[in-house]
Amino acid sequence: MDNKSKKIALYSIAAIVLFTAFFYFYDAAIFEAEIVEQTSTDTSDISLKALINNSALPEGVSLDRLVSVAPTVKGILLLIVCCLGLPIMIGYRIATTSPTSQKTEPKKD
Repeated sequence: MDNKSKKIALYSIAAIVLFTAFFYFYDAAIFEAEIVEQTSTDTSDISLKALINNSALPEGVSLDRLVSVAPTVKGILLLIVCCLGLPIMIGYRIATTSPTSQKTEPKKD
């Protein structure tokens, strides 16, 4: 693995960690999931924290009657885009962009 590939991988992994941490700690309910309780099934948008940790589910969901929480196809695609796709593109862009140097204008005679 050459230096450029290592740099791309390093920046991409760092961006993935930052984006995942952002979506975990910021309670943006954007990931669609199917919440299955004993008597009903509901599809709603929940945060990444609620998807990972069932104690952070939206109000109205009883933890006593909760059977499962699973992302829908739309939720999985959004997770892939937000937590993998975008950070990898940003990491690639940062790693491949050369620093801008100040160009001096040629002297006029």
